[in-house]
Amino acid sequence: MTETTSTPARPDSVTTARSAFATALAQEPGVHDPVVVAALARVPRHQLVPRLFVPLGEDRPARRWRLLDLADEPEQHLEACYGMDQVVVQLDGRPTGPLAAGREYRGVPSGQSSGAGLLAVSLQGLRLAPGERFVELGACTGYLSAAAADLTGRQTTGVEIDRELARDAAQRLAALGADVRIVARDGLRGVPDGEWDAIAASFAVRHIPAAWLQRLAPGGRLRTTVTTGAPGWHATALVRRDENGVLSGRLTAERWGHVPDRAAGWIPLPQAPADSGRSRTSVLAPPEPAERGYWVALGHVLRGVRRQWGAPGFDDEVVLVAPDGSRAAVSQDGSRAVEWGPRSLWLEAEELHTRWTGAGRPAEYLLEFTGPVQRVVGGPGLSWQLPMD
Repeated sequence: MTETTSTPARPDSVTTARSAFATALAQEPGVHDPVVVAALARVPRHQLVPRLFVPLGEDRPARRWRLLDLADEPEQHLEACYGMDQVVVQLDGRPTGPLAAGREYRGVPSGQSSGAGLLAVSLQGLRLAPGERFVELGACTGYLSAAAADLTGRQTTGVEIDRELARDAAQRLAALGADVRIVARDGLRGVPDGEWDAIAASFAVRHIPAAWLQRLAPGGRLRTTVTTGAPGWHATALVRRDENGVLSGRLTAERWGHVPDRAAGWIPLPQAPADSGRSRTSVLAPPEPAERGYWVALGHVLRGVRRQWGAPGFDDEVVLVAPDGSRAAVSQDGSRAVEWGPRSLWLEAEELHTRWTGAGRPAEYLLEFTGPVQRVVGGPGLSWQLPMD
């Protein structure tokens, strides 16, 4: 990939940006380990990401982007690179080399380095120790793998499906002297040969691939986001293999989560209904977003259901949708619900809330492994199986 060369960022600007990054990261919700913060701050992320896209407009998820080049706009680039948001480096699988910096582009992110808070929480959860063998699936720029190499003091491995991203990451990591091996392959199909003490997946899956679990060493840990395709309802699986080879784990409702793998994507939004729907009163008020354990259960138990944030005409209501066209709009105080389509989505949500409450309102669930079956257990009357398709 040919990159533009120009005057580099001033050393004082880089130092200031990285210092502010460490301070902000230490204050992110859930981030508490100063050793992890220091490791992430020591990696010169701007050298791994010389070009990135920043979102334009207010729409989220964004579809309009501006390409920033470190050589052309160093101050703006450093601000985005060392911010807390995800860093987008590729749209629609297209190489960035031929693209002109400073221009507007449209597309969907196909390569991104996750937000710094999520990366810190991921490393905290794995509790890496010196000498441990670490592999990252979906390495993208190799930033997390480089921080893991710092923590373990040995070579780490990053797996990246996109060959251009893998090549660029390998070259830039080598230039930094980071002890990271980049492997260009599909992480969903398996982990590189050998046993691993720690496996981190930087993309979300609906079912933990058996090929990952088979490579987990005795005493090893695996961390991944488990998704239903509903954005905003994140759950993290932390799996352990004990010294006897037995797998166990927990699924925890989280503030952050990785995006789904390229093949899965998000549940699509159906077209808005043309009729006025079915209205009823005196219903369950939508639980607060902080009751993440409920929303995670809803996404898993009510298959195919997601929330539509900012649905036109429903600014003050919670709107749930399903691919078959079913929809529910519920007022914040629970005084009224309107439903459309073959499913009574809010009635299903109310019934699930009763089960969730009866199970003790869990935010953390047991994750059980019986052969290929992966079952999530929240308490009496509340369990489900992760889909295997």
